[in-house]
Amino acid sequence: MVATSKGSTRFMHCLPAFHNRETKVGQEIFEKHGIAEMEVTEEVFESPAGVQFEQAENRMHTIKAVLVSTIGA
Repeated sequence: MVATSKGSTRFMHCLPAFHNRETKVGQEIFEKHGIAEMEVTEEVFESPAGVQFEQAENRMHTIKAVLVSTIGA
C-alpha cells in the first residue's frame, strides 16, 4: 500500500510497534503465533514514510505540558 502511494503516505504509530523478531517480545509472538510482523512490516517501519519517532516525540511534549498544567493548578 505504501509503495503504491508514490511517496504521499506517512506511517504513524504510537509505539511500541512489533515490526520484526529482534526483540524478546517480537520473538515470543513469532514462536507462539508464527507472526513475524504484527502491525507493520520492517520495510515500512524503516522507510522514509515512517514518522513514528517524530509522532512519539510530539506526544511526549504534550504529556509534559499536561503534567505542568495539572501540577501548577
